[in-house]
Amino acid sequence: MNIPFFSNLPNFTLSVQGDKKLRATLRKELEELRKNSSALESYEAPRDIAHYERGNLEKLLRSEGYYDAIVRESVGGREINYQVIPGPRYLIKSLDINMPAGLRAGFPGLPIGVGDPLRANEVLEGVQTITQYLNNNACLLNVDVTYQATVIHQEAAARLEYRVAPSPEVMVGDVQILGATSVEEDYLRDKLNINPGDCFSRSKLDAAQLRLLRTNLVTNVTSQVSEPYGGLVDINFIVQERNHRTVTLGVGYTSDEGAGVSASWEHRNIFHRGEKLEISSKVNKVKQSLESKLSIPRFFNDKQRFTSSVGLTGEDVDSYTSRALTLKGLVSRKLSKHRTISAGAELKFSRVDEKVDGAVEDGDPDENYHLLAFPLGFKLNTTDKPLDARRGATSALEVKPYIDLKNNSTSFVKNILQLTAYKTAESARYEPTLALRIKAGAITGAPNLELPADERFYAGGGGSVRGYGYQELGPRLLEINEDGQESLSDAIGGRGLSEVSIEGRFRFSETWGGVFFLDGGNAYENPRPNFSNLFWGAGFGVRYNTSFAPIRFDLAFPLDRRDGVDDHYQVYVSLGQAF
Repeated sequence: MNIPFFSNLPNFTLSVQGDKKLRATLRKELEELRKNSSALESYEAPRDIAHYERGNLEKLLRSEGYYDAIVRESVGGREINYQVIPGPRYLIKSLDINMPAGLRAGFPGLPIGVGDPLRANEVLEGVQTITQYLNNNACLLNVDVTYQATVIHQEAAARLEYRVAPSPEVMVGDVQILGATSVEEDYLRDKLNINPGDCFSRSKLDAAQLRLLRTNLVTNVTSQVSEPYGGLVDINFIVQERNHRTVTLGVGYTSDEGAGVSASWEHRNIFHRGEKLEISSKVNKVKQSLESKLSIPRFFNDKQRFTSSVGLTGEDVDSYTSRALTLKGLVSRKLSKHRTISAGAELKFSRVDEKVDGAVEDGDPDENYHLLAFPLGFKLNTTDKPLDARRGATSALEVKPYIDLKNNSTSFVKNILQLTAYKTAESARYEPTLALRIKAGAITGAPNLELPADERFYAGGGGSVRGYGYQELGPRLLEINEDGQESLSDAIGGRGLSEVSIEGRFRFSETWGGVFFLDGGNAYENPRPNFSNLFWGAGFGVRYNTSFAPIRFDLAFPLDRRDGVDDHYQVYVSLGQAF
């Protein structure tokens, strides 16, 4: 059994005669091989390992164009020494493309040419270049590109020839979708972007199948192309629908909010055109919610989605209790693959009771709010995975004007900007990922204490500054008791928010990972952006990677601990990365 933190393979040294760059390339490839090769697990003796790795080094050298290379290995104890004499690098003497003249018009050329080294990656890249060009610019029934490299040892050179197999050019005839039962066929047909009379293209066929899968309504798509007739081919897409209903149950724990449970029911095809209805509930000692959400894709436009929801929420924290009914409607539109804008309306009926010394004050009619808001949003997202991003970045801006229909003199605008970025060194050991999050918020238009307590900004907790209690960071009032003694109240929230988080994430195996993190943040009475006077927390965690998302366990410590306010540490257990 291999323990991911330690390697049971012997150390190795590598020397390459006269080429430091080649040495670095071979060393990197050999380290990658040791990390990913399951075949190495069957060898125990260092000599057997050395013999196996020597063969791989010889293959790597040939792939780089060194066909006369000599590799010698020697073993001393638990260390292997490899000596490489690369010899001459074979260059391309001639290059031909065996393609019909009619298909050559407009061909931009290859990434490899005469005089270049015969590198395997660039040769294969040439195959992909020709294939992509023909898929986009010809109507070939079949695109089959091969190559032949003839090595001339006496000249340390090679002849390279690409060949395009003969194939008829055809147009699209009839297009059918078969196998759909509950999903309306015209909804799926609109996803194809393939119509009778179009130029036939295998790449368009593959793209159509991918778009059908991305509807999240089918589990499998295959395509059948008929034999050509009169310059036409018919296409049948055969789909297998997935189960459109899902029930999920979840549990989590944080030391500041306690244990919590969640449950949801989802139907992804409620009206037979990809509409999704979701009913979800979350409960812990601090927050409770019950929400029903309906999402309608292609809302008056292929790029638009309409989302409506009804939600009941309750919250009981140190500084207030709240109960709210919220009605929302939002239209989002994709401007491009990564950019989305949104606009909508929200109506929130709430009762917010502020606390003094942890107890609710006597009822006050002004603590009932009828808030009407018009949220506007913009989001840029280039990340690879929503719950475990390893590369890319996001930026999200929301501007939300509020007016209290019960008290027209109360109006304010809530602004939130959040940025995240992820960078992974995939070739390095443990594939470290550097993750960064910056969040800023500002509320303008009303004094701090005239805002509803549940709409103010607070910092602290698992999604904010780990190591501090939930909503424990922010402005506090100076209170004087009957004996004249001064004390600070619980956090009352503010009009400004600043947060920053940085994580170093590591993957020790396909299943296990770890993280070190540093969080900083605070809430302020003044809405002006301010990244000073931050409270800092630090810690580490373990990740258990599932096919869906990592399960995380974090242990965090407050670096600016306040006596009588902050605990010595906080524990967080939940699904997905912290950000």
